[in-house]
This record gives sequence, structure tokens and C-alpha cells, in this order.
Amino acid sequence: MPPYAVRQRVERTAPAVRAALNPARRAEFEAEFHAAIVAADDAIDLAPLQRVVDRWWPQAVLCANPEIQAGVDVDRARIAAGDPTVFGETTT
Repeated sequence: MPPYAVRQRVERTAPAVRAALNPARRAEFEAEFHAAIVAADDAIDLAPLQRVVDRWWPQAVLCANPEIQAGVDVDRARIAAGDPTVFGETTT
């Protein structure tokens, strides 16, 4: 397991996503969620709210587990430097 595996789980609910986001991202989530509330009210359908939660959930997981993004950044730098070991063993 990479050292940047998910350690803090985030439920796929609006309150959990909101709580996990950093303040700058939280404001964006809230604005999008409030717009989805209007759409849900107009359509009498909760699907717009779930779409917002689904879209923001990965970002919430990253905010709750900053080591994941740090690990990705390290791997990207290794790839950019030409290090093929990032991809593990390869066969020919």
C-alpha cells in the first residue's frame, strides 16, 4: 500500500463532504449545493443534490487526506524526471 492511502474516510453525504472540505472549497461546494436545492425544488427531484455530492466527494477525500495529493505530486515529479519505476515492474 502506498504511504498516501486513504486514512480518513468521508461519507458520501452533503454534511460529511462539507465538513471535510477546506474553507475555500467549502464555499464553492455550498454555492453549488444551494443552486442544486433550487433545481431540486423546481424539478421535485433530489437527483441534482446527489450529483453535487458525487462531484465534490473526491475533493473532500483529498482534503481529508492531504498525503494523497502529496504522494500524487511526488509521483508526477518522478514521471516528469523520467523515472519509469513509478509504474512498477513492466514486462516486454
